[in-house]
Amino acid sequence: MRTLILRTSITIAMLLLVLNASSLAGNQPKTSTMKGKVFRSDTNQPIANAHIILLDEKKSDKKDHSIDTKTDEQGNYSFPNVAAGAYTVSIRAWYPTQEDAPCQLLAAKTADKNSAVVVAADKDKFVQQVFIKGFSVKAGKEIVKDFDFMCKSLFAK
Repeated sequence: MRTLILRTSITIAMLLLVLNASSLAGNQPKTSTMKGKVFRSDTNQPIANAHIILLDEKKSDKKDHSIDTKTDEQGNYSFPNVAAGAYTVSIRAWYPTQEDAPCQLLAAKTADKNSAVVVAADKDKFVQQVFIKGFSVKAGKEIVKDFDFMCKSLFAK
């Protein structure tokens, strides 16, 4: 009888371990880390204090994985937990005059595919905003992505 109780206890303990391990395997991270730099390729200067937003393209009333951060003085940024999915990247930087903004064109893009650049007045400053549509994040990856803030004509190849 004692052997039967011991075997049953061991079997239950092993079953609980297996169930716990399988539930942990099913909870693999569905997020990634993302880091990089925002800079100007024409001057090789970092874009400090830029506001970066990852806008969830599948946003709904029930879920929204949009997140934001700012660059440091060297233009570096970091997102520790980015949910897998498709995002529109929005990067904004403010300048004292329109001439200080890297982009002097009315309609422009950056080196990134599916990008658009807007420069507009914002109170007493000028803001340059870059949009990059369709930025894909896969689960469990470390993404290193630098963004060049320099613009070029929409008609340039």
